[in-house]
Amino acid sequence: MKRLLLCCVLLLLSLPSIWAQIVQSTSRDSILHHLVQRDESGRLLPWYQANTPGAGYVHVAKLAAEFVANAPMYEPLQLPMYFITCCFHENESGEFIAEDWMHNPACVWAGLVQGLAVNYRVFAGDDSYIDLVRAMLDFQLENGTTPADWPWPNVPYASADPFETTYRGAQKWQEDGLRGDGLYGIEPDKIGELGMGYLTFYEITEEKRFLDAAIHCAEALATHVRDVRPRPPPFSPAETQKSPWPFRINAKTNEVLSEYCSNVIEPIRLFDELLRIQIRIKLSDSQIHSFQRARDLAWHWLYSINGPMTTFIWNAYFEDIPNDPDRSNRVQITPMETARYLIKHPELDLNLDLNVPALLHWVASVFATEGMDAIKEQTWCYAPMGSHTSRYASICALWYERTGDAYYKEQAQRFFTLATYMCQENGYVSVGPEWPGAWWSDGYGDYIRHFMEGIAAIPEWAPAEKNHLLKSTSVFQKIEYAESEIRYQTFDNVSTETLRLREKPIKVYVDEKLVPQKNQLLDDSWTWSRLDTGGVVRIHHTTGNKVEIEIK
Repeated sequence: MKRLLLCCVLLLLSLPSIWAQIVQSTSRDSILHHLVQRDESGRLLPWYQANTPGAGYVHVAKLAAEFVANAPMYEPLQLPMYFITCCFHENESGEFIAEDWMHNPACVWAGLVQGLAVNYRVFAGDDSYIDLVRAMLDFQLENGTTPADWPWPNVPYASADPFETTYRGAQKWQEDGLRGDGLYGIEPDKIGELGMGYLTFYEITEEKRFLDAAIHCAEALATHVRDVRPRPPPFSPAETQKSPWPFRINAKTNEVLSEYCSNVIEPIRLFDELLRIQIRIKLSDSQIHSFQRARDLAWHWLYSINGPMTTFIWNAYFEDIPNDPDRSNRVQITPMETARYLIKHPELDLNLDLNVPALLHWVASVFATEGMDAIKEQTWCYAPMGSHTSRYASICALWYERTGDAYYKEQAQRFFTLATYMCQENGYVSVGPEWPGAWWSDGYGDYIRHFMEGIAAIPEWAPAEKNHLLKSTSVFQKIEYAESEIRYQTFDNVSTETLRLREKPIKVYVDEKLVPQKNQLLDDSWTWSRLDTGGVVRIHHTTGNKVEIEIK
């Protein structure tokens, strides 16, 4: 993603067109053109409908989603700008100008699969986002995938030179510490990240090419996983030079370009989901064995004396940062996304109630911003950013949902509130309060999904006057809101959904079979929790995937 672009004075001087947007300061009375809203105690409130909890969060997610749907074009190629550049800015005339910096398509598409195809589409009941995201994934498959006869076959490139429609790693800055991975350079953690995006999109659409793409990603990762677990105790030095997959590698030659990357949670997510649905997608015995082995090696390393859950060497994620052989740069994205996965799969960590708060408090301390509820990106570009602020807020919201600890709800509210100020009324989302330029990854791939996850974790923040599906343990394949009913279909028969409704349902059906309301959520049942207006419905079904909710 970023971001020595912000920190490197020489680079700024060489790019005068972006100088103003980065050094521009904000007044005490405004943040990025929004007048600051505060309550009687001086606490910051969202700029939109400040007195309605959650309204500002929903609003900025909506604005950002609609901006992507109507993205500015790069006129020379007649393509939406997100296909050819990572970032852009709005000039004084209101025109959007693409910037000359390496592109990061894999993480952008993975974020938008979640933010648009999974989260916002379902919340809004707008299936047009399926077509939008499909076009992004197809573009990557057609223009940014390695050849089938290479050592790393059929996997996505994480980077590309700006204004290029063929992705094969960014070459323009490869002499500067190999920023952008260089020609044919790939990032295995992004193979896992976008591989999971492909698999999720397959579950939504059941279009086989996306399943094939996900399996290709998993097969490459499984083939190249390294066993870097420590030697048996008691005297085992913590060797932190290598990780199960390198950060950068040449896909054509298999040459390792950067040895260490802490972000193993993305390949683990991909393996876990493929193994979960192994019968349905007809994995072979050899695939199952290979995927399980790679997954277990990565998981055991993550928690070993060599791994970042112990060492806290959370290092390497951003494609435009030079190689870091000393592993001195620290990032917050990987510990936070690891925490997210642990919260959603609590059975994986017996010390969950210690480990997740430890990750949250480490990020809140190391990446804090003085005088502002904002999270900085990384120690090599130590700048507060809306995407990472909203990421931290979303994990706090999820942890509040699990524990009921009001401290984390307050943290979520405070940090989400600051992040709302990054979004303008036209849906343009700035990187941070002192960085008015926009990135597709930060302002859209990250930003939308984090707000939507926070709202789903704390349903009272969802609009009281409308009906909304907030989340599910399965993906939604279909969704239809009508005046007197809601209908949807999930990928899995066994699933739990959460909805915010204007009023209590009259009846709930699963595959046309009436299911009862219960005081506790049991198999094939639903519960109702009243709020000041309307309430929250939770539905658990085990014998079908087509749900109909009758409402007045």
